[in-house]
Amino acid sequence: IFVGLGLLVLGSGTVFGYNALRPVLITDGAYAELCEGSKTGCEQQKLSLNFIATMCFMVCSTSFLTGGLLMDYLGIRCTCWVASLLYLVGWGTLSLASLLKIGHIYMAALVLLAMVPAIIYVAGLGSAKMLHDVRHTHYVSASVSLCYEVSPFVIYLLQVCVPSYVSLVIATGGVAVVTAFLSGAMATTHITKKEAREIDEYNGLTSSGENGDHAAGDSEAELRNHLAHPRYILQAIFMVVVNTKSQFYVATFSDQIEYFSTPEETKLSNYLFDVGFSLSPFIAMPFVIIFLGRYRERYDIVFFWLWMMTMAHAILNTWGKESLTCQMIAMTIFFILKPLKWASAAEFIHQPPYKLVHYGRLFGAVSLLCGITAASIYPLTKVTMIYFDGCFFNANLFLTIIEGCIVIFPIYLHFEYHQGWPKSYELVSSAAKSSSAAGKREQEPLLRGSQSMTRFADNEQQIINDFEHKLN
Repeated sequence: IFVGLGLLVLGSGTVFGYNALRPVLITDGAYAELCEGSKTGCEQQKLSLNFIATMCFMVCSTSFLTGGLLMDYLGIRCTCWVASLLYLVGWGTLSLASLLKIGHIYMAALVLLAMVPAIIYVAGLGSAKMLHDVRHTHYVSASVSLCYEVSPFVIYLLQVCVPSYVSLVIATGGVAVVTAFLSGAMATTHITKKEAREIDEYNGLTSSGENGDHAAGDSEAELRNHLAHPRYILQAIFMVVVNTKSQFYVATFSDQIEYFSTPEETKLSNYLFDVGFSLSPFIAMPFVIIFLGRYRERYDIVFFWLWMMTMAHAILNTWGKESLTCQMIAMTIFFILKPLKWASAAEFIHQPPYKLVHYGRLFGAVSLLCGITAASIYPLTKVTMIYFDGCFFNANLFLTIIEGCIVIFPIYLHFEYHQGWPKSYELVSSAAKSSSAAGKREQEPLLRGSQSMTRFADNEQQIINDFEHKLN
């Protein structure tokens, strides 16, 4: 688990730390051939690098489901070996691109590297079940979210070192070796698909009789029932809305502050935002761990608090559109909200009735939906700039109204908790019941044979007892 956390920190920053990586690529000469003469930093070069960033975010969003499929079908161990190969090829290709100065090779390398963080993130979350006491899985879920959030810090270090102290070729080559080694180490110490089933059996989510073709078919039917159940659908909608608002806030923060403040206030606000974005996970994570640990059996309370924080942030951000104080308070709430939302979502899917053998696909599908709906950020921003003169009140108001509706999810969980719905959970348990019935039918001949042998042994013992009685 600790090897996986270290790997997340070292190898996951290429996407979210792209703002720091971009000037390094410009200095190194990525797409420099698009500029006239020896001048770098022209519009065509910047546009090409922005296109790379767009591609990386799209690939990263879809790779959560890819990682989930790998984890569920091949196991965490094989998933880590795939990540090791991708790290080695990705960083190695970036080193080659720096040598050859060919723009499309830069793009291929960065797109490959954008796939890996999501894969390692999902595998790291799944590794929480390696703990014998499932009551402590929230420690791993929160720690994985923390490492994922702070991973851009490594790219900031790369920006300082390249090219002042070391070339990009040497730096990326070194990172390739370290990340590939850590991925291999993570693979050798993590569980296989068979061991994941054994963990579900250990935690009482499956029975030892569920194996073979019947178990595989029932497992897939059970997964489909999970995906179609209102409990999962409401959670997916909740996360999509909260994540879209958060990403819209990050993408437009500078524009929202610039709309009403002076250049000096805008510069200070952006500086505080950048510093807070990097440091806040370290400060917030202990509180997140304590909070999730205390209410690990009351996710109605967890998601209700998450919803209240989201609404508080949205209201301050919307109606405090010309108040620097309101925006600073909203920013503080956002920094607490950021690590809490994904740690809560990850830990929610760790709890019954969900199984480890389904975890990758269940979490990956939610993440994929969040990535797709994040595409709405661009049209919302464009409409604001064209029709509302850069005032984000209407866009924020629209998102705030939608956020107000998702309170239905914690309300649903509240009624579920008090009516004992997790114990009945009929749609999901039906597949397990059919599997159990099939297993019993298959075992009936064996049981009849065993009963016959028992009766035979009893009769034999009775004959011996009668003979000894007559002899006496």
